[in-house]
Amino acid sequence: MVVYQVLTFEYDLPLSKLLDRRMRDLDNAFSLEAVPDGVLLKVRGESPERAVAHALSRVLGRDLRYFALAEFTDALPLSLSEKQAVLSGALETAQKREEPAVLIAKLTDYLNEHRTVCLEGFLRFRMQEFLMLWEIAVEQAAANVLMQKEYGELMETLRRFAESRRSRVLSLSVCIHPDGTITLCDDGDVRIEYVDCAPDGILQLLVNMSPKTLTVYDLSGEEKNRLTEAILKVFGDRVKLYR
Repeated sequence: MVVYQVLTFEYDLPLSKLLDRRMRDLDNAFSLEAVPDGVLLKVRGESPERAVAHALSRVLGRDLRYFALAEFTDALPLSLSEKQAVLSGALETAQKREEPAVLIAKLTDYLNEHRTVCLEGFLRFRMQEFLMLWEIAVEQAAANVLMQKEYGELMETLRRFAESRRSRVLSLSVCIHPDGTITLCDDGDVRIEYVDCAPDGILQLLVNMSPKTLTVYDLSGEEKNRLTEAILKVFGDRVKLYR
Protein backbone atom coordinates (compact mmCIF):
# COMPACT_ATOMS: atom_id res chain seq x y z
CA MET A 1 0.00 0.00 0.00
CA VAL A 2 1.26 3.46 -0.91
CA VAL A 3 -0.05 6.61 0.79
CA TYR A 4 -0.28 9.94 -1.01
CA GLN A 5 -1.26 13.28 0.46
CA VAL A 6 -3.28 15.55 -1.82
CA LEU A 7 -3.64 19.13 -0.62
CA THR A 8 -5.23 22.39 -1.69
CA PHE A 9 -4.91 25.62 0.28
CA GLU A 10 -6.80 27.88 -2.11
CA TYR A 11 -9.59 25.98 -3.86
CA ASP A 12 -12.83 25.40 -2.00
CA LEU A 13 -13.86 22.10 -3.55
CA PRO A 14 -14.98 18.65 -2.32
CA LEU A 15 -11.60 17.01 -2.87
CA SER A 16 -12.56 13.68 -1.29
CA LYS A 17 -15.58 13.32 -3.57
CA LEU A 18 -13.59 14.30 -6.65
CA LEU A 19 -10.79 11.82 -5.95
CA ASP A 20 -13.27 9.09 -5.05
CA ARG A 21 -15.05 9.57 -8.38
CA ARG A 22 -11.83 9.65 -10.38
CA MET A 23 -10.27 6.65 -8.62
CA ARG A 24 -13.38 4.52 -9.13
CA ASP A 25 -12.69 4.61 -12.88
CA LEU A 26 -9.49 2.60 -12.22
CA ASP A 27 -8.77 -0.98 -11.12
CA ASN A 28 -6.65 -0.18 -8.04
CA ALA A 29 -8.14 -0.62 -4.57
CA PHE A 30 -8.02 2.59 -2.56
CA SER A 31 -9.28 4.41 0.51
CA LEU A 32 -9.54 8.08 1.42
CA GLU A 33 -9.00 9.82 4.74
CA ALA A 34 -9.69 13.49 5.33
CA VAL A 35 -6.84 15.61 6.72
CA PRO A 36 -6.54 19.40 7.18
CA ASP A 37 -6.54 21.08 3.75
CA GLY A 38 -6.75 17.79 1.87
CA VAL A 39 -6.96 14.01 1.94
CA LEU A 40 -4.77 10.97 2.37
CA LEU A 41 -5.12 8.63 -0.58
CA LYS A 42 -4.11 5.04 0.17
CA VAL A 43 -3.65 2.92 -2.94
CA ARG A 44 -3.07 -0.80 -3.41
CA GLY A 45 -2.23 -2.78 -6.51
CA GLU A 46 0.30 -2.51 -9.31
CA SER A 47 1.77 0.83 -10.36
CA PRO A 48 -0.02 2.94 -7.72
CA GLU A 49 1.73 6.09 -8.95
CA ARG A 50 0.26 5.51 -12.40
CA ALA A 51 -3.24 5.08 -10.98
CA VAL A 52 -2.97 8.24 -8.87
CA ALA A 53 -1.55 10.11 -11.87
CA HIS A 54 -4.63 9.13 -13.92
CA ALA A 55 -6.98 10.29 -11.15
CA LEU A 56 -5.15 13.55 -10.50
CA SER A 57 -4.94 14.30 -14.21
CA ARG A 58 -8.73 14.43 -14.26
CA VAL A 59 -8.92 16.52 -11.09
CA LEU A 60 -6.33 19.00 -12.37
CA GLY A 61 -7.10 18.90 -16.08
CA ARG A 62 -10.89 18.90 -15.81
CA ASP A 63 -12.18 19.80 -12.35
CA LEU A 64 -9.67 22.57 -11.62
CA ARG A 65 -9.69 23.68 -15.22
CA TYR A 66 -13.06 25.31 -14.59
CA PHE A 67 -11.64 27.30 -11.65
CA ALA A 68 -8.61 28.44 -13.68
CA LEU A 69 -10.78 29.51 -16.61
CA ALA A 70 -13.14 31.29 -14.23
CA GLU A 71 -10.23 33.24 -12.72
CA PHE A 72 -9.01 34.34 -16.16
CA THR A 73 -12.56 35.28 -17.17
CA ASP A 74 -13.31 37.19 -13.98
CA ALA A 75 -10.36 39.51 -14.67
CA LEU A 76 -11.92 40.70 -17.93
CA PRO A 77 -13.67 44.11 -18.01
CA LEU A 78 -16.98 42.62 -19.12
CA SER A 79 -20.51 42.40 -17.79
CA LEU A 80 -21.66 39.32 -15.88
CA SER A 81 -23.62 37.93 -18.84
CA GLU A 82 -20.65 38.49 -21.15
CA LYS A 83 -18.34 36.72 -18.70
CA GLN A 84 -20.73 33.77 -18.58
CA ALA A 85 -20.66 33.55 -22.37
CA VAL A 86 -16.86 33.80 -22.40
CA LEU A 87 -16.49 31.07 -19.78
CA SER A 88 -18.82 28.76 -21.70
CA GLY A 89 -16.89 29.28 -24.93
CA ALA A 90 -13.52 28.88 -23.22
CA LEU A 91 -14.59 25.59 -21.61
CA GLU A 92 -15.65 24.23 -24.99
CA THR A 93 -12.33 25.21 -26.56
CA ALA A 94 -10.28 23.85 -23.65
CA GLN A 95 -12.08 20.50 -23.84
CA LYS A 96 -11.18 20.17 -27.51
CA ARG A 97 -7.51 20.86 -26.72
CA GLU A 98 -7.32 18.48 -23.77
CA GLU A 99 -4.04 16.52 -23.62
CA PRO A 100 -4.48 13.94 -20.82
CA ALA A 101 -1.50 11.80 -21.86
CA VAL A 102 0.91 14.72 -21.39
CA LEU A 103 -0.48 15.53 -17.95
CA ILE A 104 -0.47 11.87 -16.85
CA ALA A 105 3.20 11.60 -17.82
CA LYS A 106 4.06 14.74 -15.81
CA LEU A 107 2.18 13.47 -12.77
CA THR A 108 3.69 9.98 -12.98
CA ASP A 109 7.22 11.40 -13.03
CA TYR A 110 6.40 13.62 -10.06
CA LEU A 111 4.76 10.85 -8.03
CA ASN A 112 7.74 8.55 -8.55
CA GLU A 113 9.69 10.93 -6.31
CA HIS A 114 7.06 12.61 -4.12
CA ARG A 115 4.14 11.47 -2.01
CA THR A 116 2.58 14.89 -1.42
CA VAL A 117 0.84 16.92 -4.12
CA CYS A 118 -0.33 20.50 -3.68
CA LEU A 119 -2.84 20.99 -6.46
CA GLU A 120 -2.42 24.74 -7.01
CA GLY A 121 1.36 24.42 -6.78
CA PHE A 122 1.46 21.68 -9.39
CA LEU A 123 -0.95 23.65 -11.57
CA ARG A 124 1.15 26.83 -11.48
CA PHE A 125 4.67 25.43 -11.67
CA ARG A 126 4.35 22.19 -13.65
CA MET A 127 1.36 22.90 -15.89
CA GLN A 128 2.33 26.28 -17.28
CA GLU A 129 1.69 25.23 -20.89
CA PHE A 130 -1.82 24.14 -19.87
CA LEU A 131 -2.43 27.47 -18.14
CA MET A 132 -1.24 29.27 -21.26
CA LEU A 133 -3.62 27.28 -23.46
CA TRP A 134 -6.50 27.97 -21.07
CA GLU A 135 -5.71 31.69 -21.02
CA ILE A 136 -5.62 31.73 -24.83
CA ALA A 137 -8.98 29.91 -24.86
CA VAL A 138 -10.45 32.67 -22.66
CA GLU A 139 -8.98 35.41 -24.88
CA GLN A 140 -10.41 33.78 -28.01
CA ALA A 141 -13.81 33.32 -26.39
CA ALA A 142 -13.78 36.96 -25.25
CA ALA A 143 -12.95 38.11 -28.78
CA ASN A 144 -15.86 36.07 -30.15
CA VAL A 145 -18.27 37.48 -27.57
CA LEU A 146 -17.22 41.05 -28.35
CA MET A 147 -17.50 40.42 -32.10
CA GLN A 148 -21.01 39.05 -31.62
CA LYS A 149 -21.89 42.07 -29.49
CA GLU A 150 -20.59 44.48 -32.15
CA TYR A 151 -22.41 42.50 -34.85
CA GLY A 152 -25.64 42.72 -32.88
CA GLU A 153 -25.21 46.46 -32.44
CA LEU A 154 -24.57 46.83 -36.18
CA MET A 155 -27.70 44.83 -37.04
CA GLU A 156 -29.75 47.00 -34.68
CA THR A 157 -28.39 50.16 -36.33
CA LEU A 158 -29.24 48.80 -39.78
CA ARG A 159 -32.72 47.81 -38.58
CA ARG A 160 -33.45 51.33 -37.37
CA PHE A 161 -32.03 52.81 -40.56
CA ALA A 162 -34.16 50.51 -42.73
CA GLU A 163 -37.27 51.44 -40.75
CA SER A 164 -36.62 55.15 -41.25
CA ARG A 165 -36.19 54.92 -45.02
CA ARG A 166 -38.99 55.29 -47.53
CA SER A 167 -39.62 52.02 -49.34
CA ARG A 168 -38.40 52.11 -52.93
CA VAL A 169 -40.16 48.84 -53.82
CA LEU A 170 -43.30 47.18 -52.46
CA SER A 171 -41.98 43.65 -52.46
CA LEU A 172 -38.70 41.93 -53.16
CA SER A 173 -37.69 38.29 -53.44
CA VAL A 174 -34.23 36.99 -52.58
CA CYS A 175 -33.15 33.50 -53.60
CA ILE A 176 -29.93 32.19 -52.02
CA HIS A 177 -28.69 29.29 -54.17
CA PRO A 178 -26.60 26.33 -52.97
CA ASP A 179 -23.56 27.56 -54.96
CA GLY A 180 -23.60 30.93 -53.16
CA THR A 181 -25.09 32.93 -56.02
CA ILE A 182 -28.05 35.19 -55.29
CA THR A 183 -31.09 36.19 -57.36
CA LEU A 184 -33.17 39.30 -56.66
CA CYS A 185 -36.63 39.88 -58.12
CA ASP A 186 -38.73 42.98 -57.47
CA ASP A 187 -42.49 43.49 -57.80
CA GLY A 188 -41.98 44.54 -61.43
CA ASP A 189 -40.43 41.16 -62.28
CA VAL A 190 -36.99 42.73 -62.69
CA ARG A 191 -34.49 39.92 -62.12
CA ILE A 192 -30.85 40.44 -61.13
CA GLU A 193 -28.27 37.68 -60.70
CA TYR A 194 -25.35 38.17 -58.29
CA VAL A 195 -22.48 35.74 -58.69
CA ASP A 196 -19.60 37.25 -56.71
CA CYS A 197 -21.34 39.57 -54.28
CA ALA A 198 -20.56 39.36 -50.57
CA PRO A 199 -23.48 39.03 -48.13
CA ASP A 200 -22.67 42.47 -46.67
CA GLY A 201 -23.09 44.04 -50.12
CA ILE A 202 -26.46 42.35 -50.66
CA LEU A 203 -27.62 43.44 -47.21
CA GLN A 204 -26.60 47.03 -47.88
CA LEU A 205 -28.52 46.94 -51.18
CA LEU A 206 -31.63 45.61 -49.42
CA VAL A 207 -31.41 48.28 -46.72
CA ASN A 208 -31.17 51.02 -49.35
CA MET A 209 -34.20 49.60 -51.18
CA SER A 210 -36.08 49.02 -47.90
CA PRO A 211 -38.90 46.88 -49.37
CA LYS A 212 -42.22 46.71 -47.53
CA THR A 213 -42.22 42.93 -47.83
CA LEU A 214 -39.24 40.66 -48.35
CA THR A 215 -39.47 36.99 -49.33
CA VAL A 216 -36.32 34.93 -48.82
CA TYR A 217 -35.81 31.51 -50.41
CA ASP A 218 -32.84 30.03 -48.60
CA LEU A 219 -31.67 27.07 -50.69
CA SER A 220 -28.12 27.11 -49.27
CA GLY A 221 -28.70 24.03 -47.15
CA GLU A 222 -26.98 25.74 -44.20
CA GLU A 223 -28.62 25.67 -40.79
CA LYS A 224 -27.80 29.35 -40.27
CA ASN A 225 -26.89 31.12 -43.47
CA ARG A 226 -25.13 34.40 -42.71
CA LEU A 227 -27.16 36.50 -45.15
CA THR A 228 -30.47 34.95 -44.12
CA GLU A 229 -29.81 35.56 -40.44
CA ALA A 230 -28.80 39.17 -41.13
CA ILE A 231 -31.94 39.81 -43.19
CA LEU A 232 -34.11 38.44 -40.38
CA LYS A 233 -32.39 40.67 -37.82
CA VAL A 234 -32.65 43.82 -39.94
CA PHE A 235 -36.13 43.44 -41.49
CA GLY A 236 -37.90 41.42 -38.81
CA ASP A 237 -41.62 40.83 -39.46
CA ARG A 238 -41.33 42.14 -43.01
CA VAL A 239 -39.62 38.86 -43.97
CA LYS A 240 -41.22 35.63 -45.17
CA LEU A 241 -38.64 32.85 -45.08
CA TYR A 242 -38.69 29.57 -46.98
CA ARG A 243 -35.92 27.05 -46.55
